Amino acid sequence: MDQVNIDNYAHLALDRRLASDILSESGSILLREGMVITPSHIRLLRQNGIKTISVSGHTSFLEQLDQKCKEQHKPFIAAYRDQFHRLEVLFNSTEADVEVDVTETLDAFDQLATEALRSHSLLELLQQLEGHEGYLLRHSIHVGLMTSLIAKLNHFPDEDVIEIGKAGLLHDIGMVKLPETIFNKPDTLSPEETDAIFKHTEIGYDMLQKQGVSQYILDGAFYHHERMDGSGYPKERSGDDIPKVAQMIAIADVFDAVSSDRIFRKKQSPFKALSELKKDIYEKRLSAVYGIPFINHMVSVYTGTEVFLSDGRTGKIILFNAMNIENPLISVDGDVHQLNDLKGVTIQDIADNRLKDLQGEEA
Repeated sequence: MDQVNIDNYAHLALDRRLASDILSESGSILLREGMVITPSHIRLLRQNGIKTISVSGHTSFLEQLDQKCKEQHKPFIAAYRDQFHRLEVLFNSTEADVEVDVTETLDAFDQLATEALRSHSLLELLQQLEGHEGYLLRHSIHVGLMTSLIAKLNHFPDEDVIEIGKAGLLHDIGMVKLPETIFNKPDTLSPEETDAIFKHTEIGYDMLQKQGVSQYILDGAFYHHERMDGSGYPKERSGDDIPKVAQMIAIADVFDAVSSDRIFRKKQSPFKALSELKKDIYEKRLSAVYGIPFINHMVSVYTGTEVFLSDGRTGKIILFNAMNIENPLISVDGDVHQLNDLKGVTIQDIADNRLKDLQGEEA
């Protein structure tokens, strides 16, 4: 349970459940325990002079997508839900050792990727999701979409862009064979548990090999944890000996893992994730050929974006520093600063459009 000041940090309350009833000055119930906080609730609470509320866990990320999504993105949300449910059925079948068929799951990706690649703003939306529930399914979808984007940025043929994205979608399918206690463990893994995690690439490859899928998908499952300097697994391949599809998946995998909530770690900003990618590229762990165009694209997408700051204010990204992505030029309260000049202030997240709309109403 967290206490949230909704005057300055309303974004930390959105899509979370009330931990207790909220009463008006007269004693009547304004909002009941368990309700999911929306912008309308924020407006009501402010009108009644209530500044702090107690909240607990987040609503499901599918419900968050529905709430955050603007009308023009409804086809994407429908395709996302379809992909999620097909992937969920596939993974559940795999867990139960039932004979599975990946065809329907892969077919659903065509529509999802087509919708996602039409709009630059959708990746921003996906990075705003909160909570660790359903992480493996969500992560699989996001890595698939970002891997498609990386292939597109590197001018692969359209049919390969989709197929490479499908490799990203199923890159972690071997994880479903691991004990749930390992995958959902909030503490440091034991050496034995780490060894088990390392086996998911080979498990996934063996599962998919029986399905008659493309070489892209097989290579993605088997090699996505290889690193350009030879420090990865399972075969310690390096450089061009790593299939191109695996090099692309590795970039998307790192970016989404850093910028998503996990059971053992709170998500970090997408700018931190880009900074981590850049570090891994310059230290020769990730591919510069595929990583640099992705970073440049995302920097372009996020330029002009409004962000929530750790001191409760909202800022706008004006310009990124190529040498230090986490220290952009930012406009705050009508003044422009390097972020580092705002001593101790950090970027928490991309601003939620629903709260920006609310601020516009109040102005």
